[in-house]
Amino acid sequence: MKGLFIMSVFSDMLKVYVHEKDVKVGALAQYCETERSTVYKFINGKREPQSAGLVEKIASFMKLTPLETYRLREAWKMARMGEDTYYIRKSIEHFLTDFPNRSSQPSRNFIPHDNVEKNFPPAHSCLLLNSRQAVDSSVHQILLSEASKSNGRIALFLQPDYPFLLHLLSTIQPAGDLQIDHIFSLNHTVRFTETHDLYEFYYLRNLFPIYMNSLNYHIHCFYTNEVSNFQNLSALPYMILTSEYAITCSSDYQMGILYQDPDILQALWNLFRSHQDLCQSVFQTFPLAADDLPSLFQFVSNSRSSADVILYIQPEACILPFLRKDLLKAIFNYELPMADSVISMADSLFLDNIKRIKDGKFIIYFTEYGMTRFLQEGLFEEIPSTFYHPLTIEQRIRILREIAQCCHDGAYRILKKPLNHLSENLRMCLCGNTCSLTYQTNSGEHMCFSIMEPFMLQIFQDFLTNMDPDTYYSPKEAEQIINRMIKHLEAK
Repeated sequence: MKGLFIMSVFSDMLKVYVHEKDVKVGALAQYCETERSTVYKFINGKREPQSAGLVEKIASFMKLTPLETYRLREAWKMARMGEDTYYIRKSIEHFLTDFPNRSSQPSRNFIPHDNVEKNFPPAHSCLLLNSRQAVDSSVHQILLSEASKSNGRIALFLQPDYPFLLHLLSTIQPAGDLQIDHIFSLNHTVRFTETHDLYEFYYLRNLFPIYMNSLNYHIHCFYTNEVSNFQNLSALPYMILTSEYAITCSSDYQMGILYQDPDILQALWNLFRSHQDLCQSVFQTFPLAADDLPSLFQFVSNSRSSADVILYIQPEACILPFLRKDLLKAIFNYELPMADSVISMADSLFLDNIKRIKDGKFIIYFTEYGMTRFLQEGLFEEIPSTFYHPLTIEQRIRILREIAQCCHDGAYRILKKPLNHLSENLRMCLCGNTCSLTYQTNSGEHMCFSIMEPFMLQIFQDFLTNMDPDTYYSPKEAEQIINRMIKHLEAK
């Protein structure tokens, strides 16, 4: 029944357009160079077009608007791959394209003007928060009060679906060291939001602005069979804790209780820690620091030990495989510690990349637009610019010629819509049992966010391994695009 329903989405849409546009089925079949009976099967849901090109021809003959064409094409994709797979892949697309770029606005140092204690009635250790506004106001006051301390601590026991709190954390600038621990649940099964976002990616999109703010923020997860274990409780399942205050609130943030009693606060902290002990580490962050490159190379080497195929997706082409030792020596910043040792380790890693490319075990998706900075300035974002000097035009041309050959062989693939304008701040590598996202924070730090959660690894693997050929250029087209870049540089 599910398959029939999905098929009817496409066939019903096609049927509506045929009726609205007063399309003659015979003429449509002739234009598409197919049998009239086949087109009737498309309309009646008994068969589907075998290619996106045929769907485009159908749309062209019916003179559909760009929006109508998009809707017909998306309905066809859903019919071919199934509803869950379609929405999972859409969720990944949204995550990649909506990944936050560096903010030009600096974080602000919030110092609360109001004393939280004055909100409590005399001789009371708790306060009823009977509206969303009251909850938001109390959250605002206690978090900013904690951020003003030299050693603040915040604990969150809630799903990443509270925009007010998440936005506050993404813009706050602590006065000292502020440690934030966040517990939330992940699903055992595939679950979507009301807008068809996979919950895991909906959560990550909400949380990444906090990482961009360079806070000392740590995620702890546990699994549940429900969309949220909290949302099935009629009590006050969410907790927000600081060193002085606690808030318990409903999962819709419409009511809560604010506490200041030390015994209650300690009991809630103990409860939080007991749950934290049961959680799993499915995400990890670490800086890409110039003085700790050996550790980074060791991490990469360890993750590759279990990898069959390495998959990349990022704005620009991966330059690293082509940094031969002579070129690496020419551009490396020798003022960095352990320069000779780092060059040796890097050379070994890059040689492994070349071998994998030749063996068909290294595939990268990138964009034509993303190559702009490399072409203009000789810089590439995979390595912080403090590690090397910009490449000369001759060095850039040398790299591009190798990339052109990789495009010819199909290892390097240039993306079309909808991923042809990836976030400039995202580089994702799927390698073995780890998916690594490297990005730059608002303050300019280079960070790596490592995903070890099995389900997310599986769907990333499926997404990149089974990328729709219609979403990237053919090897011949990609090679031609790179050759045009070479000619442009040669003309300088």
